[in-house]
Amino acid sequence: MIRTYLLPLLAGLALMSMVWHVSSNHEPPTDVPPPIAPARAIFSGGVAASGVVEPASENVHLSTEVPGVVAEVLVTEGQVVAQGGIVLRLDDRWKQSELAVQRAVLASSEQELERLRSLPRPEDIPPSEARVRREQAAVDAHRDQFNRAEELFKRQVVTDQEIVQKRMALAVSQAELDQALTEDRKLKMGSWVKEIAVAAAAVEEARQRVAQGQVEIDRLAVRAPLSGTILRVDVRAGEYVGTPPGKSLVVLGDTTRAHVRVSIDEHDIGRFRPGMPATAHVRGDTSRPLALQFVRVVPFVEPKRMLSGHGDERVDTRVLQVIFSVEPTANGPPETQLYMGQQVDVRIEPPPQVDRPTEKG
Repeated sequence: MIRTYLLPLLAGLALMSMVWHVSSNHEPPTDVPPPIAPARAIFSGGVAASGVVEPASENVHLSTEVPGVVAEVLVTEGQVVAQGGIVLRLDDRWKQSELAVQRAVLASSEQELERLRSLPRPEDIPPSEARVRREQAAVDAHRDQFNRAEELFKRQVVTDQEIVQKRMALAVSQAELDQALTEDRKLKMGSWVKEIAVAAAAVEEARQRVAQGQVEIDRLAVRAPLSGTILRVDVRAGEYVGTPPGKSLVVLGDTTRAHVRVSIDEHDIGRFRPGMPATAHVRGDTSRPLALQFVRVVPFVEPKRMLSGHGDERVDTRVLQVIFSVEPTANGPPETQLYMGQQVDVRIEPPPQVDRPTEKG
């Protein structure tokens, strides 16, 4: 009797006591916010795309025209440089030596040209005139001797051989006088025009060689083609740099105005129209949108290069690149700090729908 009714009753009382105890001591769990907000869709309509922040001038990749050893790097990341400012310089000691030799050759050529143009020298004229007078006196003396010999020959005092000797001596003296006169005229006329032209050509050649040497030295200095901010420096002093295609040593850009290069998937190109406004959100910050203004379309659909890492992303997708400018806020520049190369999520608004009136029959 006891086993039949008492034991089930005790078991039921124990079960009820256990249920009461659990229900009275159980506390409902509190809502704990997740440490990281879960991913959610930012845009619900329009054309969604991804973009990259870039300077208004785009990224300008600077490199060297010739190989060499970097002597000094004159800029650092974040530094603002003016147009034409030297960014880095290669070792130019041997070019400087060649330029010094070329300048010396130029100076020698200029002096030679000046010497030819200054002829005749004032101190060279008196000796030439004195020589002419001496030869003239010699001619007069030989003519007098010849005349005397002729008179004596008529009187049959001298032989015809002496007459011939006197005549020949007079002819030689006259020839020497003619030579002295000719050389005197040549001296007083100065340098020949052709000689001056040759010397002037030599000066011009030397001058061009100096200019060429200066150009060669200038090619060893990398200058900023525009005013902007140094975004990246990938070279240090003492490194050897060559001239491979696509090798960038310094990246420069005009960051006074930021642009966003948006890549629109080829499946969404049909819904895009140039001039459509857009809104962007920086990755990781969805609370502050950025207003974008259409700038231009790059009219060439190319393979996608910027991958997001999603598992369902295709690498053979082609995209259309559209350039937007980041519009300033009412108080000036955008409140969100933008860095060049930063990724943003972009929504391009669809054009507004225009309600057309319906015709009533």
